[in-house]
Amino acid sequence: MSLRNVFINNLKFYRKNSHFSQQQLAEKCNIATNYLSEIETGKKFPSVEMIETFSKELSVPAYLFFIESTEVKINKDFITKKRNEEFSQKLLKNITNLLKDYEFLE
Repeated sequence: MSLRNVFINNLKFYRKNSHFSQQQLAEKCNIATNYLSEIETGKKFPSVEMIETFSKELSVPAYLFFIESTEVKINKDFITKKRNEEFSQKLLKNITNLLKDYEFLE
């Protein structure tokens, strides 16, 4: 598979894994939805700066966009685990704040 196709497949995977539509990711990256669509269909290729922006907004190290899926399974599992941990931490914080609001915790 070409490096361009590896990038495209991974960008789509990480976008969908983050539960973003093309429009949502485009808005976060301050680009047109059409531009993101052209990237994901292989009509255009992003600059290094745009790849860094995707990396930041999707919370994925940039190099993972260029690793074929057979090699990246462990990294995808790690990212899913990391997202679950982040969710758990946010949930715990919200529950703690809620309990404080109702004076169950001091």
